[in-house]
Parts: sequence; structure tokens; C-alpha cells
Amino acid sequence: MPDDNNTGKLAPENMNFPDTLRITTSSAEDAFEEAVAAAGAAEAGEQGEAVVSFETAAGIRTLLTDRRLELLRSLMGRPAESITELADRLGRSYSATHGDLETLAEYGIVKYREAGQSKQPFVPYETIELDVTIRAPLESDDTEASA
Repeated sequence: MPDDNNTGKLAPENMNFPDTLRITTSSAEDAFEEAVAAAGAAEAGEQGEAVVSFETAAGIRTLLTDRRLELLRSLMGRPAESITELADRLGRSYSATHGDLETLAEYGIVKYREAGQSKQPFVPYETIELDVTIRAPLESDDTEASA
């Protein structure tokens, strides 16, 4: 079903999302290569992985605060009829809930259905996995350290 803008794109609730979203740490080069591979798979009609990558674990910690994790768990259990309904369900203000939803939507984790004047937030994934890799720092030719 086309969206209201008649762009020919499917509405988010009618799109076929993978069951799992993986949030990971990855170098910028690796993330770019993964995105290119995913775009190629999509053009070939194949469903690729859903991945959101950050260069550091700090980026993941900044995005996935305790409040945003609570919001995600709630939406994964039951989509909301509106942002107001979700805010009431969580015992939070509309503005704080809206802000967190918008942040999560920027990363493609939360999607919206349009229902009249209401935006109905939902998470299209059954599972969200966190994959953080920690590596030892690379040795360098640090002249100050050898002095």
C-alpha cells in the first residue's frame, strides 16, 4: 500500500523487516562496506541484515539509555496507539517520550504508522541484539613513549 505522499514507497507497517536488529561497533570503513553490501542485496531483492553501527561502545551507550531501553521493551511488547498513549503507559511526559522516539527513529529502530493526526510508534523487530567488540589498541611508532 503506497504511503500518503504517493511516492510509491510502502508504508513502514507493510514493509518486510528482518526479525533481528543488530546494534554493533564497527569501523567507519567496515560500516560503509556493510551498507554497500546491504544496498546491493536489496537491489537484488534479497533481505539483508538490519544493522546499526557505531565506531565506539560510547556511541551505543549514548543512544541506548535506560529510559530508551524501557521504551523499546514496551513498544516491542505492544505497539502504541499514539505517542501520548505510550507516554502515559511509561509514566513519562509527552515531550520526553517524543524526543526519545525521534532519536530512535533517526537510527531506524523505531518506525511510525500514520493514523489520521496520530503517529503510532512501533518497533518492527522481534529481537534487538547488541554486539560490542573490544580490541587491544594498535601498537604505534610513538617516539615520545620510547624516549
